[in-house]
Formats: sequence, C-alpha cells, structure tokens
Amino acid sequence: MNQAKSHFRSELAIIPPAAKAIAVLVFVLAQICLLGLLPHYEKDIPPMPAMVLISIFGGVFVAIIVLMIGYVYADSKRRGMNPLLWTLLVIFVPKAIGFIAYFLLRKPLLEPCPKCGATVGADFGYCQKCGYALRPFCCHCGRAISHDFVCCPYCGKTVAAAATS
Repeated sequence: MNQAKSHFRSELAIIPPAAKAIAVLVFVLAQICLLGLLPHYEKDIPPMPAMVLISIFGGVFVAIIVLMIGYVYADSKRRGMNPLLWTLLVIFVPKAIGFIAYFLLRKPLLEPCPKCGATVGADFGYCQKCGYALRPFCCHCGRAISHDFVCCPYCGKTVAAAATS
C-alpha cells in the first residue's frame, strides 16, 4: 500500500507547475463566476448552499481536467512522444476519448543506458548510441538470457563474456 502511494505521488510530481497554477486559477474563477457573478445575472438559481456545492464540485472537476492535461504533456515528453500533439489531442477530442487513446497508445518509459547514459526504450535490445546489449543473448543459440547466467538455459553452452557487451 505504501509503495502504491509513493508511485502515485511520483507520477503526480511530473505535472508541470504551470498546469498546477492554471488548475488553481480555474478553480478560483469557477468560484467567482458561479458565486459572485451568476446571482447578479440570473434570477432563477438554486439556493446559496446548493450553489456553493455546485461551484466547489464544478471547480474541482475542471481543475482535475487541467491537471490531467498537464500530466499527459509531461508524461508524453518523458516517453519520447510528441507532447504538443498528444496535449492537443487530449484537449480537442471530446468525451475523454483523447485521454483513453493516450493511455492505450503511449510508449514505455525511457531508461538510461548502463554504459553511456543515453535514453533508450524499455523494449530496446541495444543502445542506439553506443551499441551496448541491454539484454544479453546466447552467442550459440541467439536467445535472450540474464546478465548473471553462466550457461544458457536453452542450449546448455557456456555463456561468453562477449555476449553482454
């Protein structure tokens, strides 16, 4: 449970400060519009306690949408995707279909290469900058093995040191 909270917090931490500021601004504007301006222009409005609840829930709802848009921008950037394209898609595709498409189609997180530090995809076999084998392979049968294997579990031959570099 504690690990899930820390993972959730680390994911929330990537939301840009500008998106957080816009979310607060949107919440405040919703309160001003619904509680301050609307009673002056509309005669048939619900009682004030109901208006307070409507303004709070409405403001929170719109602020969460702004934060989710900020998350998509930052997350697509760290995954090596086009952040502007995905942000615009999430904003302009209606009924949350843009959010659903993003979360279904996003790439895996990028990781640093252990040898040179360049960012590589989690599904890459080799670093595109230095050629380091991110997942070693057996030089006899060509199947992927772990870094700590002494012999290949598929063909039984001894693993050469050259297979990991």
